[in-house]
Amino acid sequence: MTPRKEASFSTPGARVRGGTIINILTAVIFFGLIALGVRWVLKTTGEAGRQYATAMVDTHKKASSLSCQGNLRSIAQTLQTYAISNDSLPASRQELMDFAGYGSKLFRCPDPNGSEYVYVPGSRGDAAAPGVLVYESKPVHSGKCNVLLSDGQIVALTPEELQQTLDATQARRR
Repeated sequence: MTPRKEASFSTPGARVRGGTIINILTAVIFFGLIALGVRWVLKTTGEAGRQYATAMVDTHKKASSLSCQGNLRSIAQTLQTYAISNDSLPASRQELMDFAGYGSKLFRCPDPNGSEYVYVPGSRGDAAAPGVLVYESKPVHSGKCNVLLSDGQIVALTPEELQQTLDATQARRR
């Protein structure tokens, strides 16, 4: 009896080679596409994170500046009330603070780097050109100082512009 041959899908002595190169190429392309996708996601997430952080810092700076301007508006109202009650403006910052009764928080810029406001006594609201009533001495709002003018306006000035406005205010008093 002769040994029985088992059925096989390949011919004797032949090796299966045809699929390996295609399998390797497919795997390289597949994993390459996955790597590109992961890289794109990481890059997009990183840019979004930077944009978010920048927006948060800008928002905080704007909020600080608006809070400072709100303080100056409150001081303007206090000055107006004082002028109506006394027919003149306060002679000193301390007199203004005593009249306001708010404590020292209102008379200080809320920015962490902010300083106390400077009151310029002797200003008159009826002058031809508005003069400086209250200002912050440190430029903490994007390089500018918030200033309360005698006509009630609140403006942001660079230190150079502030100095020019202060000089003009002093010159009008003489």
